[in-house]
Amino acid sequence: MESEITKYLSETIGERLAGSEADRKAAEYIAGKMKELGLEVEYQKFKFVGWEITRKARLELLQPEQKEILTGSLMFSESTPEGGIIGKIKYVGIQYVIPKLFEWPKYAIVDDKGNHLGYILAHIDGPAMNFVLTDMGKDYGCAPYVIVGQEIHTYFQEKLAAGEEISVRMDTAGKHAPSLETQNVIGTLRGSALPDEEIIVCGHYDCGFESHGADDNASGIDAMLRAAKALVEKGGTKKTVKFVAFGAEEYLLYGSYYYAKTLKEQGQLARVKNVINLDMVGSGEFLWVWVAPESFKQQVADALDQSIKGEFDIQWNLELLPASDHWPFFEEGVPSVHLIFWPYEYLHQEHDSYDKIEVDKIEKAAKATTAIAERLAGVS
Repeated sequence: MESEITKYLSETIGERLAGSEADRKAAEYIAGKMKELGLEVEYQKFKFVGWEITRKARLELLQPEQKEILTGSLMFSESTPEGGIIGKIKYVGIQYVIPKLFEWPKYAIVDDKGNHLGYILAHIDGPAMNFVLTDMGKDYGCAPYVIVGQEIHTYFQEKLAAGEEISVRMDTAGKHAPSLETQNVIGTLRGSALPDEEIIVCGHYDCGFESHGADDNASGIDAMLRAAKALVEKGGTKKTVKFVAFGAEEYLLYGSYYYAKTLKEQGQLARVKNVINLDMVGSGEFLWVWVAPESFKQQVADALDQSIKGEFDIQWNLELLPASDHWPFFEEGVPSVHLIFWPYEYLHQEHDSYDKIEVDKIEKAAKATTAIAERLAGVS
C-alpha cells in the first residue's frame, strides 16, 4: 500500500526548507490537492528571518582517543572561528530546548582558564540530528552549539565519572537569512449552518535541514487532506472547517504564529473554536494525544472511541507543549488537540524517508481526525 501525498512530498520534492524553491513547490502541490477536493484555496504569504548553515557541524575527539563524532547542526547557533575551537569537556547541566519534551544534557567546551568556548547538547533519545535552538530566544548567537547522540552522551558520562580528561575540536558556522518568504496554504470547507464558527485542522509541510521530511511532516499533511476528503464526501459540515498547511514550523512556528496573530489583529480569532493539529503520524509505537484544556478531552476521547478504538495503544498528555502548530492558538485560549505517533528515531535526520512510513497509521490518524472534526463541526 502506498501513500501518494507522503511519497510525493518526501521523494519527488524532498527536503523542503522554509523559504526554498522546494518549499514553494510543496505549497503549490498541496493547494492543487485542496482544489481537487473542492475547497476554497488561498495563500497567506509572509517573510521571516531564517538560517543558513555555512559550515556543517563537526566534532572531533582528541583525547583520550582520536576519532570523528557524528554531529548535528543547531540553527541560530553562533559560529566558531574557522578551524574550530579546542577545549576540554565539562558537564554543565540540562538545557530545556522544549520543556517537558526535549530536555537535553549540556556539555561546555572550556579552555585552560575554565572559560566556556562553546556547547554540546546530547539528544538522549537517539542519534545526532539537526535541530533549532527553540527555547533560547534571548541567547541566539551568544555561543556556538552542536548536538550529539545518546551513544556519545554515555561515552562522555563514563569517561568523566572515571576521572578521565576529554578534549575535542568543534567547528560550526551559520548566518541569518533575512527576508525569506514562504506561505501558509488554506483550504476552506464553508459551514452550512454556522459559517462564522471555525474549526482548524492543520499540519506543517516544511521539514528540517537535510531531511526528506516523510514522517515530519508529509504524513501530517497527508492525514489532513484525507480528513478533508472524508468530510467533503459526507456532504460538508455545519461549522466552517479550515484545513491549513503551515509553512516555517521548523523555524519556531513562524507560520502558525503569523496566522493566529493576523486573526487576532483583525478581531477574528474568536471565530476559531478548536484546533486539531497533525504532526508526525506516519510511524511510531503508540498514538500520543496531547489535549487541553482537560474539559476538551472527553470530546476527543469519544471521537477516538468511535473511530479507532482498539487499533493502537493511545497515551494521553493533558498538557500541550510549545512544540508544534497548535501552540499559538492554545496560547490564545483555543481548546486544541495534537495527534502524533511516537517515538520516532529518525526525527530531523536524512533517514526520515518514505520507506519508514506505515500508511495504515496515516489512515487511522485521518479517520480519528475526521471523527473529531465531525463532533466539533457537525455534519450537514
